[in-house]
Amino acid sequence: MSLGEIFFLLVILLSNIIQTITGFAGTVLAMPPSIRLVGEDVCKPVLNLVAIIVCAYVVIMHFKDINWKEFLWMILFVGVGFGIGTALSYLPHDSRIFLIIYGSVIMAIAVVFFFLNTDKVKIPDWILYILLVFGGILHALYVSGGPLVIIFATYKIKEKNQFRATLSMMWIILNSILFTEHMIQGRFTPQVWMLFGIGAGLSILSMFVGHLIAKKLNLKIFMKITYVLLFISGLSLLF
Repeated sequence: MSLGEIFFLLVILLSNIIQTITGFAGTVLAMPPSIRLVGEDVCKPVLNLVAIIVCAYVVIMHFKDINWKEFLWMILFVGVGFGIGTALSYLPHDSRIFLIIYGSVIMAIAVVFFFLNTDKVKIPDWILYILLVFGGILHALYVSGGPLVIIFATYKIKEKNQFRATLSMMWIILNSILFTEHMIQGRFTPQVWMLFGIGAGLSILSMFVGHLIAKKLNLKIFMKITYVLLFISGLSLLF
């Protein structure tokens, strides 16, 4: 196993601890360094499958809490963006330009989340739906549309378990489509399956550690730290 693969597995462990504590940011935090460490073709299918496991756990535990009304709105608009993102991925493009755009979007999301107070700032519904579409585009391209969708969910779903379960149900559907696409593309090489097997075990450990930390940590402070890490993660793609 190469040094890059070892650090990639460490990224999976740490990012999923953060995912467990905050309820989001796991994949979007992991993707930029993972691209640097093992490349897109390896990290995308691995992180996608690991995310399915984490989301499936949340859905199984809180299925009754799913807000089906908001779920349908989210899957509709995110699905439109997901289709656009899938089409873009097949068009001839300069991957470097895509990575710069992706990194810039992540940095912007980090700044917005760092300063945004949803109790005081009102965003019109039409902007929220546009954010869902762009979230779908990002998710199709980099399995990282969560933060934009989180902004929508923050305004529309106020109960904690509904929030996590509804989002997780949507990601399971979209990530399953990505999994099928990755299988068709032949991305699941022996290397990918090996890293996924180890990463799946680490994600279970991450959930256990994350729950322990969440009980003792000031969540507001930790969220601020997460946004700073998110900004640095996006910044790393620009150079």
